[in-house]
Amino acid sequence: MRIAFVTGLCPTGECGVGDYTRRLAHALRSLGVQAELVSDGSWGLRGAGKAIKSLDKLEPDIVHIQYPTAGFGYRLGPQMFAMRRKSVITIHEASQSHILRKLSLYPFMARAQHLVFTSQYERQFASKWAPWIARLSSVIPIGSNIKAMPGGGNRRGQEIAYFGLIMPGKGLEEILELAKLIQRAGCALSIRIIGKAHSKHESYFERLRLQSRGLPVIWESDLNDEEVATRLASCAIAYLPFPDGASERRASLKAMLASGVGVVTTRGVHTPRDLEDIVKFSENVEDAYRIIRMLAEDTSERERLGRKAVEYMRQFGWDRIAALHLEVYKRVVKTQGFRTSVCLS
Repeated sequence: MRIAFVTGLCPTGECGVGDYTRRLAHALRSLGVQAELVSDGSWGLRGAGKAIKSLDKLEPDIVHIQYPTAGFGYRLGPQMFAMRRKSVITIHEASQSHILRKLSLYPFMARAQHLVFTSQYERQFASKWAPWIARLSSVIPIGSNIKAMPGGGNRRGQEIAYFGLIMPGKGLEEILELAKLIQRAGCALSIRIIGKAHSKHESYFERLRLQSRGLPVIWESDLNDEEVATRLASCAIAYLPFPDGASERRASLKAMLASGVGVVTTRGVHTPRDLEDIVKFSENVEDAYRIIRMLAEDTSERERLGRKAVEYMRQFGWDRIAALHLEVYKRVVKTQGFRTSVCLS
C-alpha cells in the first residue's frame, strides 16, 4: 500500500504536526507501507490543481492530509484540494481554533474519505458542528516526536525544564515569571529552556532572551532530536504552562512524560482525567513555584511521577499508532474499491 502524506513545507523542528507526520511515516514503513511525504508546492487556491497532478504521478492508494500545519499557513489551497481529491484527513486542532479556522474545516468534513482526530474531545467538538462525521471519523492519539532515552540516576533535581516551540502562545512568559520568583527567593533552582525558535518568530525569541538576562535561565535551541532526547533524559522536573491546558495533542508534554520527567502543568477544559495522577497541576505561576519547590526536595515523589509517566505513555507507542492508521487505510480501500497491493483479509 502506498500512502502520500500532504503537509506543505514544514522544516524539522518548526511544526509539531510536520514532525509528527515524519514519525508516523517512519512507523508505517516498518509495517511494509510505502509512505511518501509531499511537502512542496504552493497552497493558495490556484495551487490545488498542481498539487493533484503532482500527487497523481505517485499513484498513491491513499492521500492523507495533515491539518493544520505551518506549511499550509492560512491559505485555502488544502480545502480546495480536499474538495477535488477525496482524502483521509487528520484534523489536529479544532476546538482551540479561531472562528474562521473552525469554519474553514467544513470543506474537509464534506468530502473526506475518513477523518482522524487526535483526542475524543476534539472529535466530539467537531461532531457538534458537523454531526454527519460521526460515521466516518475515529480517534488516533499522537505520540512523542522525541524518542525516549533511559534516564538513569543522574537527573537534575534543582533544574526545571521547558521543552517546545519558541513562539507566542506557548506559555513562555510564565516561564520567565517563574525565573523571577526563583531569583527573588534566592533559591538554588534554575530553568533550562529547550526548543527551537520558529523562523517567523525570531524577533520574539530574541526579545525573550533579552528579558531573561540576569535571570537563572539557560537557553538551548536548535538541538537535534538525539540531543533533545539526551537532555530530557537528564531532567527531573518540567514546567509546561499551556495557556489552554494540557491535552492529548501536546507532543511536548508526551515527550516529557515518555522520558520519565515529573511534569507541572496547567488544566484546561480538554485535559483528560487520566492525567490527574500522572502530572501536577498548578493554578498560576506562584502555585507552580510552590509545587516545584516541593518536588525539588522530595526525590521519592519525583521518581513516582516519573514511573507513572512512563507507564502512561506505553499506550502511545508508534507501533500502535501506525497499526491504527493502517486499519483506517484498509477500511477506506475496501469502501472505495481502490487499487491496492496489500492483503485486506
